Amino acid sequence: MTDEAVAALILRHVQRYVAMDILDVYKLLHQGVFGAGHAISNQRAAREWLEKECAKLTPNAAEPLIESVHPNDEIVRVNLRPYLARHGSLKKLLDAFIHSAAQPRGDPETMAHWWEIFHSLTLPNKPLANRFAERTVALIGRTRAAEKWSATQHSPPYDQTHKPAYRVLDLATALELAQSQKMDTRIV
Repeated sequence: MTDEAVAALILRHVQRYVAMDILDVYKLLHQGVFGAGHAISNQRAAREWLEKECAKLTPNAAEPLIESVHPNDEIVRVNLRPYLARHGSLKKLLDAFIHSAAQPRGDPETMAHWWEIFHSLTLPNKPLANRFAERTVALIGRTRAAEKWSATQHSPPYDQTHKPAYRVLDLATALELAQSQKMDTRIV
């Protein structure tokens, strides 16, 4: 995969999500590199988290069902509101999530490289120079690298504006999940 593909992924998400902050770009890249493995401590907790989250959501078929978080679409988010609007099975989604999380993914070197691509987009006269403070991006990169690129949550502005609700899956598992329930498999 090329640096240009990573940059295009970042730019696509920044354009799509107006409240996207530096930490949200970090989360995007982290998911693209490492998948969802960090999210499952045990299956029962994962099931309860999914059920509780879905109980609070209003189904919305207008949202995209499958959204890429990887430059080559290898990792995706399955958005819960459109999944619920299509009467998707929570058990099947949970099984797919657990299966995806168990797959080995990424490495710190790839995350460091992708972060450097993001950082380069914030330099003067680059596409994100007026959107994100380059010095803050560099500082967060150094801090997260020292923490071995640990997972993070979305920023409060992103949460409040976009209300993210999804599960991260590898592409093959997401497509199988959608196809088994006769759902749209288009990726945005």
